[in-house]
Amino acid sequence: MSSVVRIGNAQGFWGDRGSAAAELLAREPDLDYLTLDYLAEVSLSIMAVQRDRDPNAGFARDFVEVVRSLADYFRSGGRCRIVTNAGGLNPQGCAAACVAALAQAGCPPLTIAVVNGDDVLEVLRATRVQEIANCKFENLDSGQPLSAVCDRLVTANAYVGAAPIVEALRLGADIVITGRIADPSLTVAPCMHHFGWSLTDWDRLAGATVAGHLIECGVQVTGGISTDWLEMPDTAELSFPIVEVADDGSCIVTKPEDTGGCVDERTVKEQLVYEIGNPDEYLSPDVTVSFQSLTVEDLRNDRVRVSGARGQSAPQTLKVSATYRDGFRAAGTLTIFGRNAVTKARRAGEIVLQRVRNAGFELRDSFIECLGTGASVPAVPSRIDESQFLETVLRIAVEADDREAVERFAHELMPLVTAGPQGTTGYAEGRPHPKPVFRYWPCLIDRDLVHPHIELVSERTVPCPAVGRAFLPVTERSCGNVETTDKSARPTSERPQRLGDLAYARSGDKGTGANIGVVARTLENYDLLLAQLTAERVGEFFASMGASEVTRYELPNLHALNFIVKGILSRPLRVDAQGKALGQALLEMPWPGDQP
Repeated sequence: MSSVVRIGNAQGFWGDRGSAAAELLAREPDLDYLTLDYLAEVSLSIMAVQRDRDPNAGFARDFVEVVRSLADYFRSGGRCRIVTNAGGLNPQGCAAACVAALAQAGCPPLTIAVVNGDDVLEVLRATRVQEIANCKFENLDSGQPLSAVCDRLVTANAYVGAAPIVEALRLGADIVITGRIADPSLTVAPCMHHFGWSLTDWDRLAGATVAGHLIECGVQVTGGISTDWLEMPDTAELSFPIVEVADDGSCIVTKPEDTGGCVDERTVKEQLVYEIGNPDEYLSPDVTVSFQSLTVEDLRNDRVRVSGARGQSAPQTLKVSATYRDGFRAAGTLTIFGRNAVTKARRAGEIVLQRVRNAGFELRDSFIECLGTGASVPAVPSRIDESQFLETVLRIAVEADDREAVERFAHELMPLVTAGPQGTTGYAEGRPHPKPVFRYWPCLIDRDLVHPHIELVSERTVPCPAVGRAFLPVTERSCGNVETTDKSARPTSERPQRLGDLAYARSGDKGTGANIGVVARTLENYDLLLAQLTAERVGEFFASMGASEVTRYELPNLHALNFIVKGILSRPLRVDAQGKALGQALLEMPWPGDQP
């Protein structure tokens, strides 16, 4: 057994760069494992629609092409093992497609394992759910009872932990294909198998969970979506990351030599604060993690050590990601050019909505945005008088209970090409099409109601033994600690004008709320943030966007703050429905904090 296990990631989301796996293994053929993450909260609902049309669908077909691209690697004797959640709602179908693709490519047979059992849709659909182990499946965000949407449920999948993957690897699987396995568990399982950790090695499991969090979003830890993205080298060729995990759970984050992007304190800290909650209680299916004792050490040359994670036993429940149907939506855009473009665009949008109402159709929600004027995050006022804009992109989005109302909107949009203001253009994509709306329903389920099992392709089904506390929920993420010799630090001789002069940030969605992690560029800056960047001020800054409550968590070991902003994503028709722009918006807050 080697002293470290080297695990790469080549997929951060469904739709990421398909060539990444082959490129990474061409540079690092001796990787022990490669993880690929395809599932977000609504991914399974999209797969459900595909499966309705074709019973053989319901998985990420992109992964089959990834496997095909690796045929030469395996044919030449490559032994990196693949772990992925690309199976979605149909892991068996995904495995069968991979077998066929490898055979067509002339690749020797590989052992493929399928992990099933995360689908709990029928459990939630039970008419008397209150009688099932006292599980009421209330929405974790709103507190609503499941009965409000039970008849419209489309998917319900429990976040399963590392244990069944560990068993699949023990059985000799070259490729492990799962459904809704928790993202960090894709990394935890190879560590457990390699080092022989038990399900109660809490600190080691905690460290591996942190390593998994760091690489699960692919190039985000090597410079992707960084606040200082313009300073990243060769962003056209950003490299996917690698973690070298030691037996104590600590890891070194790195990337192949002579590739784009970089791995330094900046990129690692920014990813550590991405989509996290309470930094002292990150709940995973494998372990409850505290990140307050983490240390982050920049070893230079694209190598950063992360250590010091602490773990405790995980909760007795699993998180469930469920989705339900909730009507229809559509969005369309037109470009308006000329004097008073913004005023003209808004009036044109109002005309479209007025015509829909005049035709007797009811829209449940609608939104008009003038993109290019700061409309993505209206909490940040534009410094340019609206009358000075000569161009804007008019975006109109609507939702309705009935498809017919959304279709009427689509028919009323395009006539603006001749009936709207002069300078209306950008209509090459034509009329928008109604799409079904799927809402996210997070809830908890007793782990005893979830029964994962393993199937080796063309062989027998293997129940997963003694999973114990491995099957528990994923809800939060957290962060680390550094000595600030950070190359991203800004000179402090000039008076800071905005928060971005003192810090960098990253944000993402947490249901109908959002997480915004803010990392100080220097220790002196962190003291300023502690004193002035309060939850109240963040709440006031985002009040116009529906922020209902803000909670601040302090991470002194990372010189960072984490804000959970509830309610800010309650209008999913916004162009930034996942809160990706909120971190950059907060960095525009005038500084000092008491400046109006």
